[in-house]
Amino acid sequence: MTLGTIIFLILIGIISGIINSIIGMASLISYPALISVGIPPVLANASNTVALISSGISSTLSSLKELKGHWHEIYPVILLNALGGLVGSILLLHSSNAAFSKIIPFLIFFAACSILIPKRQPAQGKKKGNSTFWEYLILGLVGIYVGYFGAGAGVIMIAVLSRITDSSYNVYNATRNVATLSSNLVASIIFILVANIYWHEIIILAIGLFIGGFIGPKIVRYIPTKIMKNGVGIFAILLSIYLFIKAFF
Repeated sequence: MTLGTIIFLILIGIISGIINSIIGMASLISYPALISVGIPPVLANASNTVALISSGISSTLSSLKELKGHWHEIYPVILLNALGGLVGSILLLHSSNAAFSKIIPFLIFFAACSILIPKRQPAQGKKKGNSTFWEYLILGLVGIYVGYFGAGAGVIMIAVLSRITDSSYNVYNATRNVATLSSNLVASIIFILVANIYWHEIIILAIGLFIGGFIGPKIVRYIPTKIMKNGVGIFAILLSIYLFIKAFF
């Protein structure tokens, strides 16, 4: 691995870690970066999931202030995402590189739409514990999506969490960071056991992800995320178009 590749992966990791801990879109940046250094699509996604653990750990540590007093709400979300991550990782391992390359543009486009379409705001005075079976089912499905690919899953999760609790965006985001960590952790265990993980690239990327993951929650406390979300959403649409053309033409 050249020095240029090392620097590239660290910088990508920092940017991805910041974005991941703010709106959960790291894979839109880190996944193509791993592809660009020569890793096949399915293995790049598996390796990316393992690397994202570092961002999840640092963002959780950086979000302890927001998580305080909310753990009783977070445990069910963690469990659902962990189970979803297990299912998603198994689905990924049964996808061929060719098939996965054709699925990715649609997943990314869906992720972009989930960012750019405004989510419904929770009604004032909504009480905690009003969650429904369907809302928790969606959280489980999001966990499967995280284990399979994950880009944009964070935004979907925040939208669902805003219906389950009356807490602030900072708390939604912190909850999402912990839940996504659980899903990625379970999926990573499966990948490590049965897949050919690219450890050299993962370690370098993970260093940047850890740094970025620690910075992100601090940014959320002071800077509105609307501009960043719209920017990443537009980027995601362009990326989906590019990957669609590359996969089908």
